[in-house]
Amino acid sequence: MKRIKDEPYFTHSAYSAFTIGTQVKCPKCHGVGIVTADEKSAYFKCTNCGYHAEKERTIYRYDVHNQCKNCGRYYRVNIEDPAKQHFSALHVKCPYCGTMMSGEVHKTAEAFSYAAEINKGKEPWFGLELWFLTSFQGKPIWAINREHLSYLIDYLTADLREKPMGRAKKTQSDHLPTFMKTAKNRERIVKLLEKMQEK
Repeated sequence: MKRIKDEPYFTHSAYSAFTIGTQVKCPKCHGVGIVTADEKSAYFKCTNCGYHAEKERTIYRYDVHNQCKNCGRYYRVNIEDPAKQHFSALHVKCPYCGTMMSGEVHKTAEAFSYAAEINKGKEPWFGLELWFLTSFQGKPIWAINREHLSYLIDYLTADLREKPMGRAKKTQSDHLPTFMKTAKNRERIVKLLEKMQEK
């Protein structure tokens, strides 16, 4: 009889993967890459081609605010286009009278990104597709890294599943959707997971 002691709730999450890494598909060579994060930034590094990227976790607002030379009113125009956010000055229209004027682009820290949920098989920082991603009856099945994939296989193939010791009410298996835990689906899902292990 195969038995497994379930793991604490956040053992395999995008938050825990900050340090150990989320395995993703490189946007350049489609090889395997790793996304990690710290308090300031998120980082991507491809283990195949060496491509890397960094993304600050602070969310900024970019705008031009000024007093219109035509109507005299104060205005603020948000700059949504990322290509324009890096200019020191831009020409914008006064939202009240339509007069085109030049103004300094202001960058203001607005929020801090805590986003850490996997969404549609993509990690939260760069929107890169997970390396371990497949589907079962149109529903995504994924693992954030090889350790998570091993946990899923061990959990689904166990005959006896025990809760971990301690006060924690939620366990790692509480993250799993019902269709994965349903007895009639488990064998086919395990085959899909084992196939992903070969990657």
